[in-house]
Amino acid sequence: MSAKFYVNDFLVDTKRGVVSYSSNNRDEEVVLEPKVMALLKVLVKNHQQVLSSEELFEQVWPNGIYSPNSVRRNIALLRQAFLDEQKSIVKTHPKRGYSLEADIRFVENIGEKNEPIRCQKNEKSPLVFFIALLSFCIIGIVLFGYYYQNINVPTKTRLANLMPITASNGSERYMQVSPDGRFMAFIQSTQDTQKRVLLIKDLVTNTEWMLNDESKAYTYLAWESHSNSLIYSHKTAKGIEFVRLYLNKQHKRISESVLFSRNDISWNSVFYIDSKQQLFYLANQNGSEHSRNVSLYKHNLNTGLSETLLEPNDGFKPYKIALSSKQNKLALVGFNDEGVTQVKLLEPSNETFTLVAELDRNWYFLTWFDEENSLLLSNGSQLKQLDLTGELYTLDYRSYNFLVYPQIVADKLYFIEAKSDEDILLTRFDSTKIIDSNTVDMMPALSPDGTRIAYISLRNGLPQLFIKHIESGEERLVFQNEEQEFALSEPIWDKSARRLTSSVNNKPFIVELEKNHHSINWLETIIGVPKAWYHHSNAILMVNKSTHNDALIRFDLSHRVSTELNVDLAKKRVFLDNNDDLISFENGKILNHSSNASLLSNEGLIKGLYPQQEGFYYLKSQSQSQSQSQSQSQSQSQSQSQSQSLKLAYYRYQHPEQTGTILNNDIQIFCSEFCDQISEIKGNTILLKDISNSADILRLELKNII
Repeated sequence: MSAKFYVNDFLVDTKRGVVSYSSNNRDEEVVLEPKVMALLKVLVKNHQQVLSSEELFEQVWPNGIYSPNSVRRNIALLRQAFLDEQKSIVKTHPKRGYSLEADIRFVENIGEKNEPIRCQKNEKSPLVFFIALLSFCIIGIVLFGYYYQNINVPTKTRLANLMPITASNGSERYMQVSPDGRFMAFIQSTQDTQKRVLLIKDLVTNTEWMLNDESKAYTYLAWESHSNSLIYSHKTAKGIEFVRLYLNKQHKRISESVLFSRNDISWNSVFYIDSKQQLFYLANQNGSEHSRNVSLYKHNLNTGLSETLLEPNDGFKPYKIALSSKQNKLALVGFNDEGVTQVKLLEPSNETFTLVAELDRNWYFLTWFDEENSLLLSNGSQLKQLDLTGELYTLDYRSYNFLVYPQIVADKLYFIEAKSDEDILLTRFDSTKIIDSNTVDMMPALSPDGTRIAYISLRNGLPQLFIKHIESGEERLVFQNEEQEFALSEPIWDKSARRLTSSVNNKPFIVELEKNHHSINWLETIIGVPKAWYHHSNAILMVNKSTHNDALIRFDLSHRVSTELNVDLAKKRVFLDNNDDLISFENGKILNHSSNASLLSNEGLIKGLYPQQEGFYYLKSQSQSQSQSQSQSQSQSQSQSQSQSLKLAYYRYQHPEQTGTILNNDIQIFCSEFCDQISEIKGNTILLKDISNSADILRLELKNII
């Protein structure tokens, strides 16, 4: 291969390791890292051929342990050099690999010679030579010292000395350590998950106290630049409210005041405040970061002015942010148009975004290392260090629980470790635990013939899809999750019970089931989450995750064609009736979108809905008049549980006039104890979920690896 060649209009010089091009009548030059150049050479040698990630890694890192992240990162850097935002030069072939799709022209280096450097004979005396050499060394040492003091060189980090900070009966939801490292403010959820309390812990004396007597739906909090006040956000009946809480020298509450309220949003992210009193946060109207139609806002607490820094778009959908300790860099993680997580930097001073790295399809939490030249990332199970050069390292800590909201303060890493044990129970009105492990077994789905249960388990440290035969107890692992991705959606049976559909990190797939084997069929042309099989056609109801509004679509499997249904998911529970009409359930309302007819009007508050072939079961609470009548005729405790007021009823599509009929007394006795645990009903078989959750704050010490 020639030392120089053109990729379209970009001149590549392999000896100098640069890519040159002209832009706006100026000559531009980009320096490529050696591995990026090596990757380019491999792609050029195999021009317009698809090379898998494994093949590329084997040729560029012949002695390394395979890491798809290394390939993805170097592909991203190569695209940056070629200004290839549309990915038309270095093309991605989903599940297959990459190819170089460009015009390649080689340059003949005629007349170019690499003359060796010859040392000239030194006629000067040894003393003069020694003095010159000594001076050169002194200058070199001084320059090196200056460079070392003024340039932060990223170093790998080792984690040690794990220590619990809290061990309460509640679940710690979010925490932030004060700027001086002395105090920690945190939000704790009570058994009623909608009610939360705000506490402070002295990390020196190990004492803690409540900051507010009133429980609220606290979402997040942040210390201001000093330790005598903090700001919290909480949900209200109308939207989100931000409040400043003033503290005395003992960090006890003095007073609080509302900073601003927003009635146009129902969800906000973690937020940060810089020294200029500018508050940065993500927010949307759909009440979830998973909806991804998210905007990035900057709110000036001095002037009250709010500015939108990034509006919803399909090219980059942020879901987490982190502000550096010097407050001059804001890091964002979000999904690109292919559902891959990207890390970007925003410099608030000039409001420009730069790409740091492309990772994988997992969700990440993030925080800054103190020296501000690298980020710590958590995908819930692993901790990783991402240098701003794009290099990614996996750190020596792994959790089988869920590791969230990391924060680094003074060489200490604080984080919340969420523990959960969820089991699946099967009942025919007598509860029997059928799926039982020491970790999470969730999202059970009963096959149409009632013989098998498909479910997701974290028993091996990551979500996998299993099928269990109810009578024999035989179990099959049908989705191993070799890529170790963490967002595995609910499995859904088709009517033949020979296929299951699900998605991992918004990549949908079908499990084709045979008697003695199974196969995975990836639906590579779509980014989305399956919701239901159509009964009368070879199609799946899906949420389209390639757009920012979570639109529902009908995906035809025979022709790989998507049809928009003009319905957004929001918080709806959706399913298809026996005529393949789209039915949604949200906030107690049930709507047939095909006829635009409202079902079960005036039925009071509906708490749950369980589709059947000819109709659906639903849980409804007693009407207010019934509750008042009961309270007058009986002496009931005011602490009566919500599940005791639930009734199980049935809606039949062909006979809606029978709607509201309460099922027999035996079922209601069962319901009084277990109705709030129902996950699915088929015939007289009921699947229940038995959940116990806890979350505590832990601390690790950070040590640099020399």
